[in-house]
Amino acid sequence: MIDLSGFLTILKRTKFVIVYLLVILLILLCKISAFASSEVPTLQDYLKKVGNVERPKKEIIIEAINYTSSSNASVRKISQFYGQKDVLLWEKEGGWLEWSVNIPEDGFYNMALLYYPLPGKGLGIEFSVFIDGKIPYKEAQKVTFPRVWKDTTGIRKDKKGNDLRPKCDEHQQWQKIDFIDTEGFYNKALPFYFTKGEHKIRLISIREPIALKQLIIYNSEELPTYEEYISKSREKNSKNVFIKIQGENTYLKSDPILYPTYDRTDPATEPYHVSKIRLNTIGQWNWRYPGMWISWIFEVPQDGYYKIAIKARQNFVRGLSVHRKLYIDGKIPFKEAEDIEFPYSISWYMKTIGKKNQPYLIYLKKGVHELRLESTLGAFSEILSRVESTTIDLNNLYRKIIMITGTSPDLYRDYFLEEQIPELVSTLKRLSNELEEEAAMFEKLAGQKGGEAEFLRRVALQLRSMAEDTDTIPGRLTSFRDNLSGLSSWLAYRRDQPLEIDYILITSPEEKLPSPTASIGNKIVNSIKAFLYSFVEDYNNVGEVYQGQKVIKVWVGGGRDQAQIIRDLINDSFTPQTGIKVNVSLVQAGLIEAILAGKGPDIVLTVSRAQPVNLAARGALVDLSKFKDFNEVKKRFAKTALVPYTYNGGVYGLPVTQDFYMMFYRKDILKELNIELPRTWDDMYKVIAKLQRYNLQVGLPYQRIDALEAIDAGLGARNLFPTLLLQFGGSFYDKTKTRTLLDRPEAVAAFKTWTDFYTKYNLPLIYDFYNRFRTGEMPLGIAPYTTYNLLSTAAPEIRNEWGMAPIPGVKKPNGEIDRSTGGSGTACIILKKSRNKEACWEFLKWWTSDEIQTQFGKELEMLMGTAARYNTANLRAFQRLPWNKEEIENLETQWKYVKEIEEVPGSYYITRSIDSAFSAVVYQGINPRESMWKYTKEINDELERKRIELSLNK
Repeated sequence: MIDLSGFLTILKRTKFVIVYLLVILLILLCKISAFASSEVPTLQDYLKKVGNVERPKKEIIIEAINYTSSSNASVRKISQFYGQKDVLLWEKEGGWLEWSVNIPEDGFYNMALLYYPLPGKGLGIEFSVFIDGKIPYKEAQKVTFPRVWKDTTGIRKDKKGNDLRPKCDEHQQWQKIDFIDTEGFYNKALPFYFTKGEHKIRLISIREPIALKQLIIYNSEELPTYEEYISKSREKNSKNVFIKIQGENTYLKSDPILYPTYDRTDPATEPYHVSKIRLNTIGQWNWRYPGMWISWIFEVPQDGYYKIAIKARQNFVRGLSVHRKLYIDGKIPFKEAEDIEFPYSISWYMKTIGKKNQPYLIYLKKGVHELRLESTLGAFSEILSRVESTTIDLNNLYRKIIMITGTSPDLYRDYFLEEQIPELVSTLKRLSNELEEEAAMFEKLAGQKGGEAEFLRRVALQLRSMAEDTDTIPGRLTSFRDNLSGLSSWLAYRRDQPLEIDYILITSPEEKLPSPTASIGNKIVNSIKAFLYSFVEDYNNVGEVYQGQKVIKVWVGGGRDQAQIIRDLINDSFTPQTGIKVNVSLVQAGLIEAILAGKGPDIVLTVSRAQPVNLAARGALVDLSKFKDFNEVKKRFAKTALVPYTYNGGVYGLPVTQDFYMMFYRKDILKELNIELPRTWDDMYKVIAKLQRYNLQVGLPYQRIDALEAIDAGLGARNLFPTLLLQFGGSFYDKTKTRTLLDRPEAVAAFKTWTDFYTKYNLPLIYDFYNRFRTGEMPLGIAPYTTYNLLSTAAPEIRNEWGMAPIPGVKKPNGEIDRSTGGSGTACIILKKSRNKEACWEFLKWWTSDEIQTQFGKELEMLMGTAARYNTANLRAFQRLPWNKEEIENLETQWKYVKEIEEVPGSYYITRSIDSAFSAVVYQGINPRESMWKYTKEINDELERKRIELSLNK
């Protein structure tokens, strides 16, 4: 007889299990759906969706002054402006303008602006483009319109006979420029699909002011082929013409970073000197980004056809060619000139523009002409765009997988990935096939098998293997993530198009070209001479070396480029204004040793945070607060900026740079997960919990400090503890600055909160924030604000997808959020043994002034790009650096809460002890209160010992 009640019980239990499994599956599906494709497609997806449509040969011109609506845009109309009538001045960045346009025919169109850059911070003008209230594709989120630059002096020489870079300033002029995504891989005019009828075009200002004349919607005529170009004319060839243009003697350029460079590897480089620096080339690694261009002017004596040859070297991108567009008088003469290849070679070679041994002849009329070469991806543009699209899809797939498995999956557990991600196998196969196709396309374009395409094939092979056996995916996640990072780096590296030019030849077709390299005998003789000269040339001093007692000696850390900028500023500004002569030396270390040996400098411009107090306690530095105008000088900096350099009532250093924490976040991921930025730490706990439900992480700063590093590191922004201590109302020291207060309740609470992030919330201690942020594995993190420099230059695949905001804080009873944080930075000091202390003080006042700090920051960025964005401590200089409106508002909001922490003799022991206390809690499970109490006693003992050693208790 069947036990009906038992059967019903089993049925109920089975039903409960089924319902439970369905709920779990539903949750997982919700997680996966959260990472569905973004609302804004990539350009490649946009082109696929629209398909092949016509490009009507139409041109619609919209006068900028006829905008139909606006919001928060600081604009005014003006009747005359630099040769143009009825111009719209958009004088401050921010806000938007919208124009209505009637499109006569369906199809793809290009858009261009006729504009004049207004004086700003020296960067390109940036807009977001909306069509009918929507961004058509991601590449339209930021479109850049460049400025034009010109060398305003010739190449100068210092008193040692070395060449100095010419001064470079903006050359303002009207320009008609297409909407181009110069940051990405579609290095052509962006296509916009319009249907017939009325449309609205909106430009949102992101960065820099501009004067607008026209918005042009058009499709250009097809360029003729070279055969068509040459067959249209029966003009004769020029005869007996040989014109040489030195590459360093430029006319105009797109970026100030394109300054003259030097090469001493080959005596045939023009001009050349065996021991002196001669700026004899242009380009090198600086000329690598698509859209960068350089132009030269020349004059031909007669009408006729000419050939063009370029002495060039491309020894940066191994095994591949780089590409340039050729413009003559602002126009590309024929289709083949859109993509001129410069192959890889470790030696200089003569590149004749043409096909194989047949040069392309270009017709020029008698007179002055302009030749421009523009960096371009050429035929690689399409393949790199496709690889970028594949990489984005792979990142999305990786995040779907780790939402289920986590970043460190259990290798003995079955995750049923194929069931939980229904499209997993098909997506892996599709992406694998795409990478195989892209590798084949890359090999065809590169003209060789394997090489750089082999990495694409390795990733494709891994994807195919994962598709064949999905059970192996959890065990291969680390390798998969590494391949994703490698793929992103591969893309960024392929985007680079560096080229170096010695000179350009414009000659008659029959003229013979010179040899681009010197003979072996000449090279041997030159090497011997260079070796002998190395015994007499002084390579440490930068520029002039003065003699006499009234000369001050300045030590500069960093690189020679930075030192040369300082040398130029001194020559152009400080010495003419004050009559004080300065010797600048490039020194990396050895300050204490130099002081002990009596051979130290008068001034050091870049010392680490803890050094001023360490040296001041030993009587080695000048108290700057004794100078009569010190109180005026200190107004240049934030209220607490001088705190780390203050000791016993004196101030022994002026801040040069200052860094502090900001919160970096992925806009796309947080939006998809419906997560708001945390304003308080309570909010942060919720965000951490929600992200961890999706197996994503939050990055909080932690940097382990060894004993030697702690001496110079100081108590700045090395980890999150100083930030929490300040927000909790705690302090490192008592009023006498002789004992620490880290055993007080507020300090213990801050310490426990800090350790809880790692013990309770299991946040990672050691991680590569840059790589995890770009893959989306860590969509939120706190890091020094200079991290912006790295992300903006080295992560092009997530451009426009991330932002920077103030860090979370503690909510006070009055409703204010206290975002207090510590800081870090460098200082400049005057050594006590200096014989010219007043002259040294004049120099520090000049160096830390608003004007000089601004000029140094701008020239440094012009020289090295956004990666060298200067973190000056001068408040007004900071405002003048090339941050956009949103960035500077966020940074200034956080800067108001920066509270620098005092340095005292022995404070290095606090840094080490806090780290030891932290390790004891996180790794050994010690109670946070006990750990902090134990190390507080040791810290106070060391502070007392240090005071006895330095005789400070008397």
